[in-house]
Amino acid sequence: MANILANMHMDHQSLMAAMLHDVIEDTGVSKKALEAQFGKPVAELVDGVSKLTQITFEDKAVAQAENFQKMVLAMSRDIRVIIVKLADRLHNMRTLGALRPDKKRRIARETLEIYARIAGRLGINTIRIELEDLSFQAIHPMRAERIKRAVASARGHRRSAMREIQSSLQKAWMTTRLTAR
Repeated sequence: MANILANMHMDHQSLMAAMLHDVIEDTGVSKKALEAQFGKPVAELVDGVSKLTQITFEDKAVAQAENFQKMVLAMSRDIRVIIVKLADRLHNMRTLGALRPDKKRRIARETLEIYARIAGRLGINTIRIELEDLSFQAIHPMRAERIKRAVASARGHRRSAMREIQSSLQKAWMTTRLTAR
């Protein structure tokens, strides 16, 4: 997560929050203890990400509406909470490999319906595209593999065509130079 945020040129507090994002949730460390050791801004970011992570719903429509509301609320206080959460989700999507297929699909659908849309609305298209691609791979693994092979094949054909064009241009340039003498 910290690497993702560093590549986005986020500030040191966001990077610290990324490294500490599960501390409140998974340990006995309180928000106050985080604040004492890392400062109020970092503690607020970690707390905000923890609160977003704890959201669970039974009804899909309510889940989406309430999730968006919570995201907007968090965003109004500090948009970095959302960005750290997006980095968390992206990291989770990159490491789905060991999960059961049904769990992968559930997480991928949630990612498409909520997180990819938020990334898009924030204009963070590199994250949106990767979330969408990883979600597609989790939901439709065979289709994703076929597409991947087709794209690789098309790239190979383009490389070959580019080499031919380059060779032709070099020959034409050399011929032009020789006739110019």
